[in-house]
Amino acid sequence: MQRVVIKIGTNLLTKEDGNLNLEFIEKIADEVKKLFVNKKEVILVTSGAVAAGRGELKIEKADCETLHEKQALAAIGQGSLMQKYYKAFTLGNEITIAQVLLQPHDFENLDTLQNTHNTLKLLISKQVLPIVNENDVTATDELKYMANDRLAAKVANLIGADTLILLTDVEGLFDADPHENEKAKLVKSADKRNLKKFFDAAGEASVNGHGGMKTKLEAAKISECEVFIANGNTKDVINSIVLEEKNPGSVIR
Repeated sequence: MQRVVIKIGTNLLTKEDGNLNLEFIEKIADEVKKLFVNKKEVILVTSGAVAAGRGELKIEKADCETLHEKQALAAIGQGSLMQKYYKAFTLGNEITIAQVLLQPHDFENLDTLQNTHNTLKLLISKQVLPIVNENDVTATDELKYMANDRLAAKVANLIGADTLILLTDVEGLFDADPHENEKAKLVKSADKRNLKKFFDAAGEASVNGHGGMKTKLEAAKISECEVFIANGNTKDVINSIVLEEKNPGSVIR
């Protein structure tokens, strides 16, 4: 696992009151620092801009926010999110970061695809941590579905990653919805060619998150590398996967 893409979900990045979870960001920064020390190449794909915007304005999530309201919140939240990442990664761990905002059409146009590829490769060659997010301010349908799991898979394919790690607030992939079925069992390993049976079992996203397990399964289907789904709150979860080659959650190959 030399080149790793790590995706962090909204529920991990935000607390119940909607504000950013600074302790969690510091935990991730400490783990990524260990990867850098071990000469690993890392790209971080982050959610949380809209939620961070709500936190900055001290408002709760409305049941029916319009697209433009979400875009305005994202515009506010992106700056706040990157500020916290800068404090944790650069000031706290001496890791230079770079913000990369992408949209689906950036992967469809050959010129923008090549430019994105070249920029990401150059950044990681300079030991810079690219922090990727969707460009929510100019996005349309993407904001409705929060496709950052799929975005992470596309980024992993683009830069030839060995591993994609999708961090969430559950232990991994289950054979039934663990929120509704107490007998649901954790699936330690699954085949990308045989994921259909898990889609019906995947629960809906929670209040702050918009993707849920279904978009993680979709990401796994299009990913060209192995995909780990694990609980981001687990101690040293990233280093357990990358440096110790353990499986604290689920792996899809």
